Amino acid sequence: MADTTATTATTTATTSTTATTSTTTTNGTTAATGTTAATNATTSNKQSSAASTSSSAKKAAPAKVKVNLKDYLTAKPTVVRTKRALTLYSNLSLTKKSTTAAKKSYYLVSSLKKNSAGIPVLKLHNGKYLAAKKSDLTIVKPYQNPKQYHQIHYTQVKPYGQVGYTVKRGYEGIKTYLIMKRLGTYNGYNYYNTATWYAVRRFQASHHLKVTGNVDQKTWTKLGLGTKLFKQIDSYTAPLGAQAWQGRKAHIEAMIKQAYKYLGHPYLVGSSSMTRYGTDCSGLVIQSLYAGGISPVPVSAIGHAHPGNEWNSRNLWADKKLKRVSYASRQRGDLVFYYQPGTRTIWHVAIYLGHNMVIESWPPRIMVQPIVNGQRNIVAGIKRPFL
Repeated sequence: MADTTATTATTTATTSTTATTSTTTTNGTTAATGTTAATNATTSNKQSSAASTSSSAKKAAPAKVKVNLKDYLTAKPTVVRTKRALTLYSNLSLTKKSTTAAKKSYYLVSSLKKNSAGIPVLKLHNGKYLAAKKSDLTIVKPYQNPKQYHQIHYTQVKPYGQVGYTVKRGYEGIKTYLIMKRLGTYNGYNYYNTATWYAVRRFQASHHLKVTGNVDQKTWTKLGLGTKLFKQIDSYTAPLGAQAWQGRKAHIEAMIKQAYKYLGHPYLVGSSSMTRYGTDCSGLVIQSLYAGGISPVPVSAIGHAHPGNEWNSRNLWADKKLKRVSYASRQRGDLVFYYQPGTRTIWHVAIYLGHNMVIESWPPRIMVQPIVNGQRNIVAGIKRPFL
């Protein structure tokens, strides 16, 4: 009986152990399954989150703006006026604000382009950009002469001729004047004469320069006249004194204002450059016209110093792109031409100021005088540069 009980106990214990093992095994399996599920859940959540982020990113991307080109200018205007205060930008894409244009501001336009968004944009002469929207802008007709006459420039007139030309025998102008003053050959007439030519040769020989008798950049610099000045004299054109959107009167006044800047400076033949120097009669007119926006090519400030151009008053008189008007209808801003006494040859030109007065360059200096005086009293005619 005792043996049977023991056997039963043993069997029960074995069964209990097996059950425990089974339970342990079952719990272990459950734990592993739970870990796998958790991993799968995490992966699923990450994928879901990534998908959600991607979806949000797509939603956040700005939609491409549709541009109605009917709302924008299609051709480049020369001048525009703002209808209201507008933002000016420093780039074509119109993303970098530069400044604000006040209402009724005028601007000279350089170009019309579309940016990457397809928006037509005006590039202004000042380097800024402005959306070319019709509702924001008024197109302004700029002041201009009829086509058969010299056209008005809306930006500063550029030099016409060789900047940095070598000075030789027969030349006149400011460079000749400074060379002669430096070498002591100036006698009141800035004409590159033989005496100056020989003086230049002696100077070149003594300073180990190529002996030519002509003054190029190297000789000029060695003379101590200023390296940059050699080209600055040639390249000078009077700053534009009137804007494209201003009328005839403004351009005439710009011309006259420039002429007055030379007042009192000496008469110098073949000269037409900076206001700190003198001019001759046509040299004064050339720079004054530049200030008003007219370049009377082929007559030019550079060419004026070259041989054969000392009588540019005659070339201006013969210029068909300058309109001739009657003496009786003369107006402020007209050009007055004079005959040499006893001939029918043009020898002088002046700028009419009104009230029978002119501003002119006549020996010994630039001055304001009556339209007719004892020195030049035969008026050949009147020409009108601004119409």
